[in-house]
Amino acid sequence: MFIVPRRLPVIQDNSSDEGPARSPVQWVAIAAALTIALWVPLVVLALALGRALAARIAGVDDVSQLPGTAATPPGPVRIALAASLIVPALASLALACGAVGLTVGRFGGRAGAREAVSGCTLAALVAWLMSVSGGSLSPWPVAATTLVVLGVLAAVSAALGARVGRRRRPGP
Repeated sequence: MFIVPRRLPVIQDNSSDEGPARSPVQWVAIAAALTIALWVPLVVLALALGRALAARIAGVDDVSQLPGTAATPPGPVRIALAASLIVPALASLALACGAVGLTVGRFGGRAGAREAVSGCTLAALVAWLMSVSGGSLSPWPVAATTLVVLGVLAAVSAALGARVGRRRRPGP
């Protein structure tokens, strides 16, 4: 006698390969929350890396030992110091947004690049608002430039990630 295993129709139902029936607006919220959840630990690591790079460029043991405003380093060194602090933080945002875009593109069902871009840009806006409210972006040109850079970087990274995620969806 041959025993055929019984299968539950709920588990075997492959009629909706589009993923859970979530609206695109829900995917925007999921993308924003996931972006912040991924970006926070990445930016902590990036800031530590940036401080170590800045200390190495300046030739000191710790960034707090950098000379004050009275003895500013020459132009190229100052640019290298600023880049060593800024680039890792921006790279962490790009990595987080790319991963979120990939996730939304792969598992988002009807959602795609538009929802990933909206969610990641919303997360970048929230982070920018927290920075502005904390006073870390004091002159308004710095705040405006930071908003544009964060928004564009988040949008481009999420769109590229969503494009890759769409390609990785299982075929029909």
